[in-house]
Amino acid sequence: MALNINLMNGRSIHITEETYIIAWKYQSSMMASNADHYYLDCIFKGGFEDGKITEEDEENKLEGLISAADWLTIGKDNKNSLKTTAILSITRD
Repeated sequence: MALNINLMNGRSIHITEETYIIAWKYQSSMMASNADHYYLDCIFKGGFEDGKITEEDEENKLEGLISAADWLTIGKDNKNSLKTTAILSITRD
């Protein structure tokens, strides 16, 4: 399995079975006891082999994860996050 996440700026990110993905969803709570009302919840950490996004059509599962997330980090040692609205398409190699 190999997929490419194609971004609005023309850049592509190659995804394989070994690619580590972290996904976050935006949350807010006016009920927070401190001034930090806005935060991100981690909704996924791992890769395709972790059983969270594995089925026959990996492309559809990745699309579902991207649709549910607001921010992604691709790669275990990556310190940069990607806003999911910057994604244009997903293509299969």
